[in-house]
Amino acid sequence: MYCKYYQAKSLKSKTWFVFGTFRNEENVVFSRTLEKKDSLLEFFVPKDQEAHFLKVANYLINRGYLFELKELPNRLAD
Repeated sequence: MYCKYYQAKSLKSKTWFVFGTFRNEENVVFSRTLEKKDSLLEFFVPKDQEAHFLKVANYLINRGYLFELKELPNRLAD
């Protein structure tokens, strides 16, 4: 069973804060930088944690730390 997959962008200076916020939330998401140049981040979210992930992500979006969040097909599923 694969996780839900999301991508988003972050201000380069705020990426550490985004990752730190998600690390503070236990077992909600595995996250990493996909493209450093564009501050493109990827998130692998267990299906049962998706609601909590979206709550935290929307908090970060509303404060300008995260933007362009979109759900995509899991690129590791193939």
